[in-house]
Amino acid sequence: MRAKIVKGTILWAAWVLPLAGCSDFIAPPESDPNAVPGATANQLFVAHQANLFLWIGGTSVRFAGIYSQQLGGVGRQSGDHENYNVNEQDFEPMWFPPYIQGGLIDLRKARALVEGDRVYSGILKVHEALMIGMTASWFGDIPYSEASNPEIAEPALDDQLTVYAAVLSLLDSAISDLQSGVGIGPGVNDFNFGGDATQWIAAANSVKARYHLHLVEVDGSGRYTQALAAAEQGISGVPQLNNWAQVHSTNSNEANPWFLFVAAGRAGDIVANSVHTDRVNGGTPADLSDDDPRASLMWGSGTGNFTGQIIGHSNNPGPGDPGTQASFLNIPQNADYNNPIISCTETAFIIAEAQSALGNDAAAIAAAKDALTCQELWWGVDLSDLKDDFDAVSGAALFALIMEQKFVSIFMNTETWSDWKRTCLPFRLPTAPANEIPGRWLYGQQERQTNSNIPDVASQPARNDNDPNPC
Repeated sequence: MRAKIVKGTILWAAWVLPLAGCSDFIAPPESDPNAVPGATANQLFVAHQANLFLWIGGTSVRFAGIYSQQLGGVGRQSGDHENYNVNEQDFEPMWFPPYIQGGLIDLRKARALVEGDRVYSGILKVHEALMIGMTASWFGDIPYSEASNPEIAEPALDDQLTVYAAVLSLLDSAISDLQSGVGIGPGVNDFNFGGDATQWIAAANSVKARYHLHLVEVDGSGRYTQALAAAEQGISGVPQLNNWAQVHSTNSNEANPWFLFVAAGRAGDIVANSVHTDRVNGGTPADLSDDDPRASLMWGSGTGNFTGQIIGHSNNPGPGDPGTQASFLNIPQNADYNNPIISCTETAFIIAEAQSALGNDAAAIAAAKDALTCQELWWGVDLSDLKDDFDAVSGAALFALIMEQKFVSIFMNTETWSDWKRTCLPFRLPTAPANEIPGRWLYGQQERQTNSNIPDVASQPARNDNDPNPC
């Protein structure tokens, strides 16, 4: 299923459950039944963006939010996901979009069509690096080097660390293209930055910084140095202008994936998790009027206690308040909320984490305050008290506070799961539960059934190469 292109606007094709039921195996382009014969580069890019916004902000965020304890699944499939009762079909909405339905195949077609326009090509490369790198982050070894070859019906799995190296190199190539100034780019067909090369250079550097963090656990502190260098060239300034964000509207065909989820009658299926709400509330189930002003924007409206349920693990950390009804999302479920894909806030917290890990407390504190300034501008709130908290800590306590505030701040972003796997912060389970928080996602069932290179479920690893150590 592809997004329709009508007079330059994006139509989401009224997907009630984003991307569910739209799967196909990774096939050569000519076998894609949804392909648009003779599509222009602009048409392919517009369709890709529609695909990206639903893929990065829908089912993927629900799973990562449950796994990182921002969210709690209590109804229907989400109740099973809360207890890690999952199967291959659950992950197909995250598996196929990076390849077909506006993914790698169409991005490569578009690049061929804009040959010579280096600015346009650079923007397309950044999008490819984001989708493929995040797919490797979630699934581990994935098809990439053979995935768009029409002569190969069953592409091999590339090692996850090899994929990271490839997309980091692709981002360097993208930055070089964007710096060249050669070509006119996509213009208004770019729904984020209107083809502005400078803003895409910053976005590319932020993505680079994110991927270097993904490799810290396996490669060591040298990756922090690389993450720092990239993040310092990344997204900064006014978030409303510079964040790489999803683009939605109040038109039901262009709505936020969470709005569509709620519109399908699923609001009660997912609730607040006490791990998140307790940290928003300063560590206790307190009245929100005395605590973080972002809380009611994230989890509900009005005043009072919005403490989340203690769900999932019986030893879920945090005081919680089982007697208080958990709230569902507030502003993030609005039809026209443009949730960040990668932001000024995340980039500044990458700098803060790297500086702290490298022993530079003063620089880490300054960067953490910058991250909260980005949040103030994004949400329209005053976080002065939270900024002051950083002045009272150093060393390991500072590192922990940085990860806690990043966990709260990058709300509804799959990086919360990645951060927890790398640092085991901002929470640790007091004793290991019988079923550990999953370290990776299962390959899609249709892909396994049609690609002999995909191992069966029992043979798939529990963790990815970049995350060898469980928390």
